[in-house]
Amino acid sequence: MILPYQRAAGAVVALILMAMPADALAQTFRITPEGEVLQGQPVSVRLEGLQPNTTVTITAERRFGRPAQVYASRATYLADSAGVVDLERAAPSSGDYAEADAAGLFWSMTPSDKPLPGDWRTGEVRLSALAGDRVVATGMTRLIGALATVEAEDIPGFPSATLYRLPGGEPRPVIVVLHGADGGVEASRRYGPKLASLGYAVVGLPYYSPDWGEYGPLKAIPELPGSFIDIRIDQIAELRDWLRTRPYVDSGRIALFGGSKGAEFALIAASRYPWITSVVALAPSDLVWEGWGLEMVEAEGTRSSFSFEGQPLPFMPYVGFVEGLLAGPSADLLKIHEDGRAAHPEREAAARIPVEAFPGPVMLVAGDADREWRSGRMARNIGATREAARLETTLLVYPDAGHDVGGDGWTPTVVGVGRGGGSAQANARAQADAWPRIVAFLERTLRPEN
Repeated sequence: MILPYQRAAGAVVALILMAMPADALAQTFRITPEGEVLQGQPVSVRLEGLQPNTTVTITAERRFGRPAQVYASRATYLADSAGVVDLERAAPSSGDYAEADAAGLFWSMTPSDKPLPGDWRTGEVRLSALAGDRVVATGMTRLIGALATVEAEDIPGFPSATLYRLPGGEPRPVIVVLHGADGGVEASRRYGPKLASLGYAVVGLPYYSPDWGEYGPLKAIPELPGSFIDIRIDQIAELRDWLRTRPYVDSGRIALFGGSKGAEFALIAASRYPWITSVVALAPSDLVWEGWGLEMVEAEGTRSSFSFEGQPLPFMPYVGFVEGLLAGPSADLLKIHEDGRAAHPEREAAARIPVEAFPGPVMLVAGDADREWRSGRMARNIGATREAARLETTLLVYPDAGHDVGGDGWTPTVVGVGRGGGSAQANARAQADAWPRIVAFLERTLRPEN
């Protein structure tokens, strides 16, 4: 809240600055909000006090990644007639990104060879402005993934599952995070504390831990399925039973939040459990697909990804799965999916997820440049089916974005773009546009009284 005396003080400062000649001003970064910022909340960066039309290069450096290292970016700008470079409005003349973009210096960072200073904290972004070879201003902000007060609780009976929440006895609406094809706990750790910081009870629910035997790393979670075959949808109902025993959880309001195969899981579950409150599906599928694992090398096209109450669900087979498995990272996942769909039109009706059976709100986020599967087209299919049934559906499809639409737009996105498609800029802009809408959707559907 800004109090009247704060507005008055700000107006006085603004008048004083306007009265001073440009060359009398010290070059200064104005960064708001000040201090730590929960990543995904917009950050405003302005460099002020320059001579009008001065050329200046701004560099940004951040401790990031595992293991941690220095990520860096830079771009060159021309100060406006007031001697200001506002990242939200100023398009760089050269550098690591193009076009005006408040988050441009943040998402365009790439790993550097600079030694990591021991005093840098995770999420710190350090800015420097250079006029020629002279540093004229420095600044810093810190993007935090979650509030330090978020608590974590293991969930018995669900291997490596975690409940994240803020302290206190207030019953909080639930969000269940469902990972994609990589399995494990990465999605849980990425989104669990972040969403819990917004006031939800968030369950990170790992359900698959890849086991490729001698062809891959050791299985990370021994108790979970090592093949993506007949994954149990009904474990969601069992999780709900456990949540009902927690007094600080509102088990009457449960949203599913899934990406890629996790979105497939979420939509299947919602089509069978009308008590689910709402769904966020990132890079979703409109079909149940074939399962995979080492045993599939000799049995292509015979097993489903998912099951319900002990029965495998009808699925769409792939074409070329074994060749893709042998090709490793160079596999054309899009072709494997598209060829399968084209080769088996008679399987489509049975494999289709009956999304019209879910009465609650659904948000779909996808990119038309997805190189893993055609999530943009499949999201539109889902949207059209639900629209015909007059069900609330929010559809966000970004023409130039790829598979990775699930971030917040402020994280370095250049590394690893290739396999999922799109570009670093298109993916980051899709994320930055979608994330606040996702947050608003969850707020509206899980806490409608607010």
